[in-house]
Amino acid sequence: MIRSPGDVTTTETATTASTEIRTGSARATIDLLLVVVLGAVFLRVAVWPTLVHQYAFAVGPDMPVYLWWSRVGAAEGLSLVGERPGTPALIPTVASALGIGLVPAVAGVQYALMPASALAAGARARGRGETPRLAWLAGAVLAAAWTTFLGGGYLANLALVAAFLAAAAALARRTRRGTIAAGLLLGGGGLAHPEFFLVAVAVLVAAAAWSWWAGREAPSGHPSAARADAGRVLASLGGGAAIVLGGILACLIGPARLPGDTSLDAMLRRTGQWTELRRLYLDRLVRNWRRYAPIMTTSLAVAGSFRACGFARRFLVAWAVVSALALPVGMLTGLFPPDRILTFAFCLPILAGFGLVWIGERLRRPALAWPIAIVLVTLIVYPAMRDWRAQPTYVSPDELNELTTAGRIAATTPPGTPLVFVADDPAGIDYALFHLSHGLNTVRAAIPPDRAGDVSIYLGRAEDLLAGRPTVRGDPVFDRASADSLAQIPPGPRAVFVAPELDRDPSAMTTPGLTTWDGTIATNVPVTGSPPADPGELAPSDPSTIVRSTIRTFLLLIVIGAGWAWWAFGGSSRDAAAALAVSPALGSATLTLVALGFELLGADPRRGWVASVACALAGGTGYALLALRLAGEHRGRGRRNPVVERATVLDP
Repeated sequence: MIRSPGDVTTTETATTASTEIRTGSARATIDLLLVVVLGAVFLRVAVWPTLVHQYAFAVGPDMPVYLWWSRVGAAEGLSLVGERPGTPALIPTVASALGIGLVPAVAGVQYALMPASALAAGARARGRGETPRLAWLAGAVLAAAWTTFLGGGYLANLALVAAFLAAAAALARRTRRGTIAAGLLLGGGGLAHPEFFLVAVAVLVAAAAWSWWAGREAPSGHPSAARADAGRVLASLGGGAAIVLGGILACLIGPARLPGDTSLDAMLRRTGQWTELRRLYLDRLVRNWRRYAPIMTTSLAVAGSFRACGFARRFLVAWAVVSALALPVGMLTGLFPPDRILTFAFCLPILAGFGLVWIGERLRRPALAWPIAIVLVTLIVYPAMRDWRAQPTYVSPDELNELTTAGRIAATTPPGTPLVFVADDPAGIDYALFHLSHGLNTVRAAIPPDRAGDVSIYLGRAEDLLAGRPTVRGDPVFDRASADSLAQIPPGPRAVFVAPELDRDPSAMTTPGLTTWDGTIATNVPVTGSPPADPGELAPSDPSTIVRSTIRTFLLLIVIGAGWAWWAFGGSSRDAAAALAVSPALGSATLTLVALGFELLGADPRRGWVASVACALAGGTGYALLALRLAGEHRGRGRRNPVVERATVLDP
């Protein structure tokens, strides 16, 4: 018998609704469990090189930079460490809060931000749960592989990526709370890396302009959801930019930034060697090109740009377009490394996840979508995982011990005495040039913080330094760098040091005019007895400590960010997975803002109670806002027409 709609009983309607609620609840629970599993797997991937190679330090060439920024910034003031104040404020706060040293703290923050970024990518792809599970799962996994490109030492970039992706997920909620959270995320992430924050600004402006244009055909009297998106994006961007600008200006108060080039790129740029800089950037891009699996990733991303919809599509495609335009600019001008533009382009793995769904829909056989996706994801992820497993660390325990000994000797010299370390490598010009900037970073990390400003690096032979002349080897880049390094040394008496890990020439230790001390350092500083150790000296870590520090840091960021996440994202059980996924990114951003504020007020992040209060304030504010929101919603249920803030339109 066929029944008309009027024959359907109230009991049957209630049963159908109850079934839908149970189905939605089960789906939300499964998604939440998947986020937990993904987080655990991504953490394991992050510490993989450490476990395989038994490293005592985090991987990547920039790791020593964050060590000395954190140590000197905490001891002497953030104004000394440059224009990226976010991470030098975050790292010592995490170290003190967890009771660990700076070496494992740098590794813990660096590795914890990798799963934080990947989970935030999954949250952006998932939306409010309407996106097919294949899309956001594949997007998260591919984004986790993408984090390995930044995991090799680009800690500040990771902090910005995690915050930027979480901000995009918050904006997709289409609520005032989401807009406020996005502004805080952009502010905290932008202070970690202001230069790449400009790229984020370009992406958001492009997404806002597209949203405004997309909403032009809305009927009169009916507000356009797309144009409302534009307003929310610009509001959050304005708030985030104000935080970044205010933070940078506040960090300028105090002693001037310490001079010196923290990378070979910076030296080439400062000395005007633009041709060599462009060649270096192009070589890096060509060398690293295959790890991106460019053909499959790009093809899937293009397909995904047609499958994604709403604000997600506008945001991700705008990001891809900005990246595509910036890439040739970096290659032609040398103003920035084009390879770094690709490592920042997390829009590609997220869009690739949507592309896998697009393939399944075109096949019209859903059962084939998952096997095909597994194969393609494996092929894309494999090159990244292979390179990540082989990722080296650039500091050895011997090097830190040698430079710590040199620091003890340097502490016996009058303040202001130039501390000149010789960097050289007979194995090749490129190796010697690497030691120029690497030496500056590792020496400043190892010596007493109050002497960091006295450090200079001389590129060449120790005997040439003592004779007051540059080393000439017939290579224009090396010869100019050697002459420039000599010119940067202040005039007057100087303390000269030769450490075997920085000067790989074995004969340098026996240079006339230098005395070998304890078989580890050659110097012209008279040494009597054993120089005393500094109480704040760095020490090598070990693999198990680094792994534990990574896990504890990740959990700390989740605990701090969970209140903020549920306040901004929570509304029903289906939001739990997204809230958990963005919790570590919110924890990182809010703790960065509070830690930076504390340091600017003169608080010492090396004190345990200061770090504990910073964590409590960063996390407690989120939980307080959540409590107020829940209390307001509870009171609203007793009214006849409660007003509850909801998304204007559900938009995956």
